[in-house]
Amino acid sequence: MTKIEKETILMIADISGYTKFMVSNKMAQTHAQVVITELITTIIKQVKIPLEISKLEGDAVFFFAEKSEGSERWDETRREIGEKLIEFFAVFSDKINELTESNTCKCDACMHIEKLNLKVIVHSGTALFYKIDKFSELSGVDVIIVHKLLKNSVISDRYILVTKSALDTIKFPLNINFEKSREDYEDIGKIGTYLYFPGGSEGFDHGYSALSFKIKNMVIKMMLPLMLRLGIKKLKKFNNLPKVSVL
Repeated sequence: MTKIEKETILMIADISGYTKFMVSNKMAQTHAQVVITELITTIIKQVKIPLEISKLEGDAVFFFAEKSEGSERWDETRREIGEKLIEFFAVFSDKINELTESNTCKCDACMHIEKLNLKVIVHSGTALFYKIDKFSELSGVDVIIVHKLLKNSVISDRYILVTKSALDTIKFPLNINFEKSREDYEDIGKIGTYLYFPGGSEGFDHGYSALSFKIKNMVIKMMLPLMLRLGIKKLKKFNNLPKVSVL
C-alpha cells in the first residue's frame, strides 16, 4: 500500500436537516430520498478541477484540492476555489426552488423541502493519500479536524466555516466578510475559526414554477416506486439512511 502526504485544502458540503427530513415520515421516504439525491447530485456537479471528490458521506460530500504553491496558476486556483465555495449556495438554493416550486405532491417530505439547507466546512493542511484495493482514501490529523468541525456550536443551518489556515490559503471574493469564532473539542483542543452566513439564493432566481418542471417532478415521483419494485432503478445508498422499507 503506497502512501503519499500532500498539502491539501479539505472541504465538506453538508445538507442541514437531513436526518430529521428522512425519518420524519416513513411513508414519504421514497420521495425524501429523491429530493436528497437531487441535492447531492447538484453539489457533485459543481465539484470540478481543481476540486476533487473524495467520497460521499451520507448527507455530505467530502472533497479536496491539492495545493500547488509556487505554480504560475496558484493565485488563480485560490480565487477559483473561493468563488466555487460561494457558488455552492447559489446552486443549492436554485435546486431547492426548483424542487419546491415544481412540486405537485402533498406528502410530508415534499411539503418540507425548503427546510433543507447547506453548510460548508473548510480546512487547510496535510492529508495522507493511499489506496486500499480500488478505493482511494485520505487520512491524517487534518482530515480528522475538518470532520470534527461538522459538529460545532454555530446556531445556524446555512454557513461557511473555515479555519485560519484555510482563510489564509483561499481567496474569497472581496465582498465576503467572515466573522471570527472558535470551536473547542475535548480531544484536539481549541480551533480558531471564521464564519460567513450566505443570504437567500445569492441573487439567483430562475423561476422554477414552469409547467415542464412540474411535469418532470410529478413523473419522477409517480414512477419511482414502480421502477424500484421491478428492479429497473436502485436508490443511491447513503451511510446513515435508516434501513426501512420505502414501498
